Amino acid sequence: MPRLLHHLSLRHVALASLALVALLASSCARQLPTAAATAPTRTTGSLQRGGDDNVDNQVVVTLAAGTDAQVIANDYGATLLDYDAANSLAVYRPGGSQTAAELVALMATDVRLTTSESNGWIIPAEARQKSFAFDDGQGSFQNTVEQPAAAAIGLPSAHRISTGGGVKVAILDTGIDPSHPMFAGRIVASADFLTPANTAAVDMADGIDNDNNDAIDEAYGHGTHVAGIVSLAAPDCMLLIGRVLDADGQGDVLTVAAGIRWAVRNGADVINLSLGTLSHSDAIQDALEYAENRHVVVVASAGNWGAENPQEFPASSSHAIAIAASDASRHPASFTSFGNFVALTAPGVAVRSAYPGNSYRLWSGTSMSTPFVAGTAALLLSLHPAWSPSTVLERITSTASHLYGVSPAQQDKLGDGMLNAGNALAPDYNPGVTPTDDPEEIVRTVR
Repeated sequence: MPRLLHHLSLRHVALASLALVALLASSCARQLPTAAATAPTRTTGSLQRGGDDNVDNQVVVTLAAGTDAQVIANDYGATLLDYDAANSLAVYRPGGSQTAAELVALMATDVRLTTSESNGWIIPAEARQKSFAFDDGQGSFQNTVEQPAAAAIGLPSAHRISTGGGVKVAILDTGIDPSHPMFAGRIVASADFLTPANTAAVDMADGIDNDNNDAIDEAYGHGTHVAGIVSLAAPDCMLLIGRVLDADGQGDVLTVAAGIRWAVRNGADVINLSLGTLSHSDAIQDALEYAENRHVVVVASAGNWGAENPQEFPASSSHAIAIAASDASRHPASFTSFGNFVALTAPGVAVRSAYPGNSYRLWSGTSMSTPFVAGTAALLLSLHPAWSPSTVLERITSTASHLYGVSPAQQDKLGDGMLNAGNALAPDYNPGVTPTDDPEEIVRTVR
């Protein structure tokens, strides 16, 4: 299968007030079977499974069709902590003194399992580096629509050609504030993979430092903000909302892999993954391949390391389009990760978007640049529903704008430049439609 991010050749300051709110970067014998496991549990606000939230001592597997998750647990002397039957994913705790790595090694040749690996945290780059949403007192829908980032990528001209109607974009994140006016009538499916009993994927704070990093609810609002940017870029697209991260930004291999599979089954055309881990995951890679084989465009944030390494996954996956960050004046963001895996950049410095409580806040990070690309993909797919992910990528990268101030270390490692949605849609311009630069009409169009 062709590698999305390398099928093309590598051709390759915000205003002072905005800079103030930019990101601050910173073989073991098989154990005897145990008694049947108690019902797996997930509790709101954290990934506590059967009283064990130590993901380092857990194993995630993708089950082959017809495999019984509890039989697997019994055969390996493990405890079944969590089972997502719809997505054929399960989490186990090794039995006795066995380690997760030892259990993974034993499972490696089991034909009943498609993948097996140690579990791990998946979090947004902003939560990792403690970049928080910022209220500058100027938050409004009008200021969101007219912000420099929107103009810099040519959204007004792009919207004269397409507004993304008929396209489903999945946001897998901390959930969403469903009452926010930017999302009115546009959420067509919602699922909470942390607390499946919840009927909606609501962006919620719990007031607890679940990850013990001296910050409380540091990712609260992240999913709402990301969804707002998708809505800004593609105002008529439909939204699929999957809550795969808690308010501290914590998710794991199961929640993210399950979210991807759920989104595909629910008809997603585009999936936005503003999250990452520093370890490769076979289960997530398998889910990403599942998505690509069904012509779903997957866009992922490159990370906020301000360096080429470490590299974030799934951005580094061959089945995702990796997005770095630039500012509205087409300079690389000081915090952005870069590397040969990056396809292009998009604005990610002090981006204004929706925030819980019918508000609008500024946030910086590659999590913010990624949904601009997801939204632009929706604009294109609205006009070209049969396009493959590689065709969408080619149009977006071939029409990107040149970057300024690229450092020697970043040369040829920021993809093909900065996203230009206006340029990407220009070949589809219908001369029978009269262009307008009237700001009021632009606002009406986004609404």
